[in-house]
Formats: sequence, structure tokens, C-alpha cells
Amino acid sequence: MFPPGSTVGTVSITRYRCTACGNLTRFDVVTTRTTRAFNHFTVGGDLEVEEEEVLAESVDEVCCRWCGHGRGIEVLADGPEIADGGGADSGSADAAGNSPQRSPVN
Repeated sequence: MFPPGSTVGTVSITRYRCTACGNLTRFDVVTTRTTRAFNHFTVGGDLEVEEEEVLAESVDEVCCRWCGHGRGIEVLADGPEIADGGGADSGSADAAGNSPQRSPVN
């Protein structure tokens, strides 16, 4: 977790669905990120991470927390972009009644 006062750039939320058990809410996700940040140490020695920028990001593994495997994980249509840990898209049908698009995860 980042220290208080840190800034994180815009983050894209990815929603998943387990085709084996139907889980939409609980996944173990292993992600690798390369970031650039300005580390500001106060006179008292406290660290504040400022101006953090994600240079590269990859999802290495996604496993269902309910049934314990990652063989049947689908990626739902992209959710909204958020900043600093805001809410995520519910993944439900849109105003026209269309369900989210799905694509399999490796």
C-alpha cells in the first residue's frame, strides 16, 4: 500500500468471471508493474510518494478464489478508469439491456 499523501495515476479496472463456478467478485490477481515516482522524504524522515506514473503493467495470473483454479476465467468488458482506488463498474447490463462482453484469459 502507498503511504498517505501518495498519488497514483489513473488505473483501469478489469472485471473477471469464473466460467466454472460463476464467481464475479473474488479473484487472486498477480500483477507486475513498472513505475516511476518522486520520493519525497520529510525532514523527520517520513516518506511521501508523489507523482507516481505506471510505465508498464501486466497481469501474470488470475485464479478464482471460490473454486481455486484459473482455467475458466473470462475478462468482462473494460470497466471505467478510476483514480486512487475509487469504485468499480458493477459489470451488469447497460441501459439498453446489453450484457458485458467477455473474452477468455490465458
